[in-house]
Amino acid sequence: MKLVSAQSQQSASGASGGGSRLTRDDCRRHLADHAFRLRSSDYGEKFPKWPGQVGLEIEMLPVLNRSGAAVPSPVPLQGPGPSIAAVLRGSTSSRPWALEDTDGDKGEPLLLRVALDDGDQITFEPGGQVEFSSRPYPCLADALRRMTVVQHDLDAMFSEAGISLVQVGVNPWHTLADLGLQMPKPRYRAMDRYYAAIGPYGQQMMRQSCTLQVNLDFGHDESTMVRRYIASQLLAPIAAATFALSPVVNRQPAGIRGYRTRIWRHTDPTHTGIPTVTTLSAVSDDKLADYFTRNVLIDEYLEFALRAQVVFIAELDYRCPNLSFGEWLERPVEGVSPTLNDFITHLTLMFPEVRPRGFLELRSVDCQPRAFQGVPSAYWTGLLYDDKTLDALLALLLPERQRLNDLLIKAEDGLAHPALRTLAQAVAELAQSGFSALPPCFKSDGVERELQAFVGHFTARGRTPADDVLDLLRRENSSFPSFAGYQALAGEWAKLVT
Repeated sequence: MKLVSAQSQQSASGASGGGSRLTRDDCRRHLADHAFRLRSSDYGEKFPKWPGQVGLEIEMLPVLNRSGAAVPSPVPLQGPGPSIAAVLRGSTSSRPWALEDTDGDKGEPLLLRVALDDGDQITFEPGGQVEFSSRPYPCLADALRRMTVVQHDLDAMFSEAGISLVQVGVNPWHTLADLGLQMPKPRYRAMDRYYAAIGPYGQQMMRQSCTLQVNLDFGHDESTMVRRYIASQLLAPIAAATFALSPVVNRQPAGIRGYRTRIWRHTDPTHTGIPTVTTLSAVSDDKLADYFTRNVLIDEYLEFALRAQVVFIAELDYRCPNLSFGEWLERPVEGVSPTLNDFITHLTLMFPEVRPRGFLELRSVDCQPRAFQGVPSAYWTGLLYDDKTLDALLALLLPERQRLNDLLIKAEDGLAHPALRTLAQAVAELAQSGFSALPPCFKSDGVERELQAFVGHFTARGRTPADDVLDLLRRENSSFPSFAGYQALAGEWAKLVT
């Protein structure tokens, strides 16, 4: 999400000022200038043999387990210890990290983010999840190394308070009520109200889910941009299935291996999914070349954004207005018309499987255990950053385009479905081949070995990490993994790559 400073930091001048009313053309221009922007030429000048930048985001689940109970305690984000904020306030004075606060309802300081020394940051999700977001790094190994350094710092800080950071797709131990809304910003309160009116999934997304997100650039030319963007969307169901690690929710088996994928499918259909699927499904093979243009992708995403419901209007005290953004463009709400700032905010509340933000924000993967946390980025870069592999991937997956939504439904159960399993195994082979062709800077620090171990232990055998968790439930004869059992399983996974 933080690969480059894009939409959230852009000026909202022009239509957002006191002058002309915001139009569809203004919205399209913003998408063209910021969401579908080619990589800066500086990268190619500095690194002519490297295929693109890499940014990483990882959401980790903080839990407290001093008593050794099967269910660890949730850790509050704010307040006196043991809380995330208290630990960070007491531990960062010796580090060049800057804590940034926001005001609570009673004027009390609430920890909002931690700006790190290398341009990276730590933020917090509404359920208290701790998120590390990197800046863009020239190659994968640099990004992974930085993430590991920050994680080790956090481990050292939190361990003194008995807090562990667990990496899993959905919190298996705590319900929505257990967690509450840990970050009570007006934006999150409005989102919480909006999603609660739809069903439980939006609140579960905010409070219980964790992802490992990979951010890659669009490349240096339009052809590369379009190929990477389309391929990444075709890949979304396969990646979700391959990395499924969320078989338990609310201390009960979910009945599927990838409950986080189900959460995102049902959070809000106007904000989620695979936008390209409708157009791609209707295009015949002989017309595909006409579709592969940047302008078509911009127009398509504009329509997706304009059809999406407005979650809140800040100027009206964060009320949820029950209309699409396109409808808001056509008629004011209580005299309030949208500004460019409102459109930028609206885009941040769009959650497709692949979000264009001046780079590819790849959102389909459950958070992976520490032993395999480098694998999704090796997988994505191997598939999208090697041109030969990218062409082979498109040849493999474009014939599946009419089944894309069906594949996303099947992805909820990992690799259980035979057709999806066969595709996932073919894609994993391509990922390994493509990754082996990348420059050495991408492959240092053992990440290629992690990818091979993951594919060999899971994908090649038709399994996902969730299957190992389900085996643990059977061994423990329990409806949820004990904290000690899950930690032991994480240790078993670590042995696979050593």
